[in-house]
Amino acid sequence: MLSLFRTNQSYASLLLFVYALLLQLPVFFLDVPVGEGTYSYYGGLLVTGVQRSYWLSTLLPPLLVALAGIAANSICSRYRFSRTVTQFPGLGLVLLWGVCPAFHVFDPILLNHLFLLLALGALSSTYKGQSIEVARFNAGWWLGLASLLVPTYLVFIPCFIVGISIFRTADLRAMGQLLGGVVIAYFLAGTYAYLQGGLLEWYELQVGGFGLLELTVTSHYVLGGLAVLIIPLLIVLSTSDRGRLLLNIEGSKNVSFVYWMLLFAPLVVACMASIRAADAQVLVAPLGVLFGLWLVRQEAARAEFYHLILFAAALTLLSVTLVN
Repeated sequence: MLSLFRTNQSYASLLLFVYALLLQLPVFFLDVPVGEGTYSYYGGLLVTGVQRSYWLSTLLPPLLVALAGIAANSICSRYRFSRTVTQFPGLGLVLLWGVCPAFHVFDPILLNHLFLLLALGALSSTYKGQSIEVARFNAGWWLGLASLLVPTYLVFIPCFIVGISIFRTADLRAMGQLLGGVVIAYFLAGTYAYLQGGLLEWYELQVGGFGLLELTVTSHYVLGGLAVLIIPLLIVLSTSDRGRLLLNIEGSKNVSFVYWMLLFAPLVVACMASIRAADAQVLVAPLGVLFGLWLVRQEAARAEFYHLILFAAALTLLSVTLVN
């Protein structure tokens, strides 16, 4: 199966839609899971609207994560995350999303995978780009949109300030450009909430999205899915130096920044008011990209072996969870 994605042709990324639907396949034959939790003002509106429809609840998770995978492939190819251009970064993202059954339920974080990657792409463009002020503003804008759906995504702001220092100089002007994008997103969101008569509710839910390590109970199968994620996590952490060794300066800087994103992802989860198993997918975007880049460097047989294990685990855990 990996041979379909071991190509530099961008149209192969479209196969991620089929791949994600395969990982979602048990949901089509069994009961559709319903997400639970406390959401932000805009996150709650999104969840309420989606859960009214069986097809939206079932189809949007794989479609959104496949779209994020396509964005990951485009960014990694454009900014030289690897010496060999393949569609593996997006494949890794979709594969790791499929591993945990809790991730298959519609949640605003699914849209945030795309927002976070767009913010990554915007900041990556500042290394050799012309309009670096606009790129930093855009990065802040995408982060702001992500935090309107999941408030603790604001924790990524210090990470992106570190990113500014990786690609350029992190002076006050540069940080102001990043924060300007966040502020504009919040200003527009607050204005709309005010016009709808929900400004106070919007404010309370944004602030109420922060807390301190309040865990919710989940099933053993879901915990098993989270445990499987430890395998790719250990792989990318133990091979971080080798992943950057043969890259040019631009690629090395980009991969280093993704590692910083992976470092901050657990902090984003830890700051949530009530932590659910589904919230752990904050790690999926940076970890999936890094795992996909690791697969690129492996022999075909070894890469297929790891892929087969994770793919089988994803389908098995999801099926067992839905049956029980």
